[in-house]
Amino acid sequence: MKLLSGKRILSPLNQKTRPTTSKVREAIINILGNKLEEASWLDLCSGSGSMACEVLQKGGKRILAIEKQRATAHICKKNLLNVLNTLNYNSHIEVICKEVISFLRNGPSNKNIGFIKNSPTSEQRFDFVFLDPPYDSEIYEISQELLLTMQWIKKSSTLICECSSKSLPRIHNGWELNKEKSYGKTTLLFLTPNQALNYFDDTDSMH
Repeated sequence: MKLLSGKRILSPLNQKTRPTTSKVREAIINILGNKLEEASWLDLCSGSGSMACEVLQKGGKRILAIEKQRATAHICKKNLLNVLNTLNYNSHIEVICKEVISFLRNGPSNKNIGFIKNSPTSEQRFDFVFLDPPYDSEIYEISQELLLTMQWIKKSSTLICECSSKSLPRIHNGWELNKEKSYGKTTLLFLTPNQALNYFDDTDSMH
């Protein structure tokens, strides 16, 4: 498998894992642009970490990848470390082998997350979240809810859902659809928090 830069990374061993295609990865990078510089990125159902690796190459500062399959999580970590070693700037990366919903229920104060546990509250939340479960998964809506209620995000955060063009997931009322893009069998939903609902405390910043 190749990143957009041409760098090769390891592919997942599990045949059931569906890597995000280069066309879709390129679309996400182009849409988000320079917002990724210095950004924090939560990669849910990370697989081999191809999307997280792209973000790392574009200047992502804190990247946390969640993958439930142990062998795949190991590949994800190797890929991220491999990319990190080619960069001339420091970024924090971490890979956790855990089922996504169980992980989200713990909240960002989870002491198992190395680069979060000693950070102030404002830095425990992520600028971007990428959710890419199997297309027939039922975790889309509950993930949207937990990202809000467990305070994983900021008012200004963006959630990117990769899903099947044939069956779009329901959008939780705590989120608003900002952009929808389709690429063959794949659709990307770019969601932003519903500002009318008070999921955030006064210490949350808008940057």
